[in-house]
Amino acid sequence: MTFSLQNQSRMKHARIFAAVLSVAATAQTAHGQLPAASAAGFSMAGNYTALARSYDAIAYNPAGLALGQQKPFAISLFSASVNSGINPIRFSDIKAHENTLIPASTRERWLQQIGTGRETGGTSGGFSIFALSIRNFGAQLGVIGGGEVNLNQDAAEALLFGNAGRTGSAKDFNFSGSNANGSLFGVGAVSYAIPLGAKSPDRQVAFGVTAKYIRGIAAARASDHGSTTTADRINVEFPTIYTDSTHVGNAGSGFGVDLGLSVVRSGTTYSVTARNVVNTFAWNTAAFTSRAGGFTFDGVNNASNFDEQPYSSAPTAMRGTFEAEKFKPELAAGVARTVRPSLLITADASQHFGNGINLTPKMKVGLGAEYTGFSVLALRGGAAAITDGFQGAAGVGIRVAGFEMSVGAMMRSTNGNGETGFVFNLMSMR
Repeated sequence: MTFSLQNQSRMKHARIFAAVLSVAATAQTAHGQLPAASAAGFSMAGNYTALARSYDAIAYNPAGLALGQQKPFAISLFSASVNSGINPIRFSDIKAHENTLIPASTRERWLQQIGTGRETGGTSGGFSIFALSIRNFGAQLGVIGGGEVNLNQDAAEALLFGNAGRTGSAKDFNFSGSNANGSLFGVGAVSYAIPLGAKSPDRQVAFGVTAKYIRGIAAARASDHGSTTTADRINVEFPTIYTDSTHVGNAGSGFGVDLGLSVVRSGTTYSVTARNVVNTFAWNTAAFTSRAGGFTFDGVNNASNFDEQPYSSAPTAMRGTFEAEKFKPELAAGVARTVRPSLLITADASQHFGNGINLTPKMKVGLGAEYTGFSVLALRGGAAAITDGFQGAAGVGIRVAGFEMSVGAMMRSTNGNGETGFVFNLMSMR
């Protein structure tokens, strides 16, 4: 007993494969729980803890609201950022065959690329609707999210060849470890910074606090639960939990608190930020439902179960893992120095503690720079070592009459898998 996509002429392999991997690309890069308010920090590869001022300080280090000779009012409108990628088979590979059946030789080459590893896809990002600062006070509203898909080699081979596999003869498959997930959050934040001691351009100390309200908009989790295929039987078990359509926007909620401290001495800024010192976010399980995702076929009889069921019907272990998801603490530190009036350089490091909801790399150590020696241009760039890889970014801002429009791009590699990212900020003033 075999089934094969190749035998179904109306089925387009590329579309099926891309559709599965695109599950990860349904969400909106974010810093902590706050999206990038401008392109500056993104364009410097996230190395911005000590440089962040005015509205940028809300996400990176609230103490920055009380540093420097800042304008009494600053605002940023409509800043969007996204990182995404699938590996080792990329979207460009799939797109080349989107209107044709993929040749067996190509599918075989793709599986050789996956080897004993996995085909993965992921997206993370955010949209800052607005961020503003009024003297030492700041406020921001935005949306953040992320998602990923992981397919082991058996799952990828079954999608590309059916259970006939590469040889045309039915074979055994095990999809263990294959999963997909996605989450979307709305975030509102207010920040306040207090200067400590006498303030002068060369000697400043400030302490800041950011309070965040996090709203779960929607989420979905799907995971293999013992799926196998043999020459005589197909048994697929891929249970899913997801936000009920009537509860979108009410999938969870909680509050978070970040603390920041900055010291300025003779043109050098030293900063440290503790994010999620307190974070009470939890998913609202009453907003979720489930599907068993089951299908069996023995060559004669078949049965399936894709009907919507109560959340409580999902596997106990799956529900336990989901309900334990939290935003975990993160510690970041940075040093920034004004080398000359038009050149700033910075060194940055951050570390998440514990396994939780992370939309940024768990560890990062890097360098960044900003050059403003041109009358209307700000040039930015940076690089960082991150957990299991590295990232690099660059960007440019066009400044006219106190306003700036800016863009940036990022490349990231983790475990040999690549991602690309972009940010666009429609307008900022500071």
